[in-house]
Order: sequence, then structure tokens, then C-alpha cells
Amino acid sequence: MRTKVGAGVLMAVAALCWARSTDGQVQSVPGPGSGIVTVQGTVDIRTLPPISANQRGDWKVSLANVPDVRVVNTPTVMVSPLAFLKVRGRYGVTWPAGDTETIEVAEFGSGGWVRAAGQGRRRWLNLATAKAIEEIP
Repeated sequence: MRTKVGAGVLMAVAALCWARSTDGQVQSVPGPGSGIVTVQGTVDIRTLPPISANQRGDWKVSLANVPDVRVVNTPTVMVSPLAFLKVRGRYGVTWPAGDTETIEVAEFGSGGWVRAAGQGRRRWLNLATAKAIEEIP
């Protein structure tokens, strides 16, 4: 019986010494401990070798198992003139920004372009970008 009590006391003392020796060390799981870690030594970044992070050579990026695809003989797409417009017709145009103006069509161009009649320099407008076009009698 004395042997068992002595062995139990000895194990308790050993467990207590072990628990005290872990004081201040990092633990992987929560448990008793101070959470304070003592670090000894020096760190000097001036002694590190220089880091070379420059690109060397060509970038080579590729996808594996992708067939070669080439698009050829594509038709040219043109925006047709707006069918309701007439030469010498007057129209109220609302642009995407919300500003409006009144124009008189002098000539049609391709792709939605029209030349506005008026004094001064020639002015071409792309009515395909207009928000709204209203015929003015």
C-alpha cells in the first residue's frame, strides 16, 4: 500500500514539474499556460542574401488539350441607316447623357452617321448612339 501511495505521489510531483516546465511555451491546443513566449537570439535582415525577383525569359502560359481555333472569312457588319430619317428632315435627338438638340439631316453616311445641316463647319453625328430620336414637324 505504501508503494502505491509513494508511486502516486511521485507521479503527481512529476506531473507538476512537467506542467511548470511548459509555462511560457506555445501550445497547439488551449490549456493552462501563461501564453507568454520567450524568444532568444538576434534577427538581422542585413545579413540575408539579396532577393532577385526579376523575370528572366519569356512568359509562357498555355492551356493543355485545347484545339487550335481560327476564325476566318467573317462578314463585315454594318449598321443600316435608320429607315425613318429623311434628308432635310428635322429631328429632336436625346443623347445618352440626357442633353437634347434639334438637328436637320443634310446627308446620310454609313453606320448610323448623318451630317447635320447648319452654318459653320461640317458636323457629323452618330445617331446609332442616341437615346431617342423624335421627328419635329
